[in-house]
Amino acid sequence: MMPKDLNLNVMESGSTVIQRVAICFAAGVVGALAVVLFSHVLFELGLSATLGVKAAVSLKSPDIYRPLFWGGLWGIPFGLLIKPAWMRLYLVGLLYFLSPVLALFVIFLPMSGAGYFGLRQGGPMFTLYLLLVNLPFGIITALAARAIIGKNP
Repeated sequence: MMPKDLNLNVMESGSTVIQRVAICFAAGVVGALAVVLFSHVLFELGLSATLGVKAAVSLKSPDIYRPLFWGGLWGIPFGLLIKPAWMRLYLVGLLYFLSPVLALFVIFLPMSGAGYFGLRQGGPMFTLYLLLVNLPFGIITALAARAIIGKNP
C-alpha cells in the first residue's frame, strides 16, 4: 500500500537531471527525424537540386539510424541546459541547432574529405543547404522536450 500524499507524477513537481537528459535524448531523436523529413520536403520542392544536393536522406534501414542516433546524442547536452533555459526554451532551441552544425562543419565534414564547411563537396551552396536542412532540429527538439516534460523542468 502506498501513502496517499506520495506524489508519483515527478513531471508535475520537476524532474531530475537524468530524467531531463533521457527526455532530451528522445526529443533529439524526434528533432533529427524532423531534419530527415525536411530534407525530403526540400528535395520535393526542388531546393535541394538548386543548392547542389542530388538526393534526400535515405529513409531505408540502416541509413536512417545514423542521423536519429546522432540527434539523440545531441539532445543530451540540450537536456543539461534545459532547466536554466526554460523561460526562453524555444529561442534556445532555435539557436541550439548551431551546435551540431558547427561540429559537422569543423569536425565531421573534414574527416569525411568534404573539407571545412563542406566546401570541397559542393561549395558555399552545399554549406547553405546544410544550414537550411538542419534548421528544424533545435526547435523541434525543444517542442518535443516541452511536450514530454510539461510545465516544470
